[in-house]
Amino acid sequence: MSASRPTMPIRLSTVKADEAADLVIKFKEWFGLEEIQRLVQDSARRTESFLLQYDHTPTPQGGIGEAEPWVQLEGVPLPELEETEDEVRLDLRLSGLRLKTFAEGVCRMIGILNETDALPKFANTYNDTSTNLAEWFMHERLMRAYLQNKASAPSPKLGDLMDLYLYDPKSQQGAVRAKIVQMVSVGLWDADPPVGARDWKIRAGPVATKFHLKVFVPVVEHFKQYLKGSQRSPEEEDDNDLSSDMG
Repeated sequence: MSASRPTMPIRLSTVKADEAADLVIKFKEWFGLEEIQRLVQDSARRTESFLLQYDHTPTPQGGIGEAEPWVQLEGVPLPELEETEDEVRLDLRLSGLRLKTFAEGVCRMIGILNETDALPKFANTYNDTSTNLAEWFMHERLMRAYLQNKASAPSPKLGDLMDLYLYDPKSQQGAVRAKIVQMVSVGLWDADPPVGARDWKIRAGPVATKFHLKVFVPVVEHFKQYLKGSQRSPEEEDDNDLSSDMG
């Protein structure tokens, strides 16, 4: 590997503006390495397989946790959902599936990256706090911008994060600046530090884009088949259709 593995500070709250900029640059260079890009690709493949197996939850650190489905809706595993045609109820089920796919999937993917030394040292310490509701909201926003014309898509600024995390705009920006360092360290965000009067510019990171396109989209599409409450898995439906055709 052509670069030494960077280290994430244990206490982000002590990171000053210049140090934050230096860390972000080092993390960006790290994720730009060809070997790390290959590991990110492989972690996406392994994460998709983990989610589709649907038999374990991840631990808060992204390891393999308890032997139970990683998403349950309305208190039951997806194949046991009550049948419904209620559009509001179906919409809520889809919303729940999307949120859990992000939270549990990204958690596992970051954990796999940590297992293969593809993350900066100690970055996995922030795994659990990188996959919550606010991060999901920002992930969707960043992916929308990523899929637009990248040259013209709006980039969130530090002030946008102040609003997202409910900080007073007049308060110190250190906590939100630390959040940027955190999210860049796990590859979910990419960022350009301030230059002159220009503020931070934030984009979807390499882990986020690979996760969304190679894990999130196919996994949600697969499990959407359960949301109307069929008591049979898609595989059982295919077997029954085949039997009918043969008959």
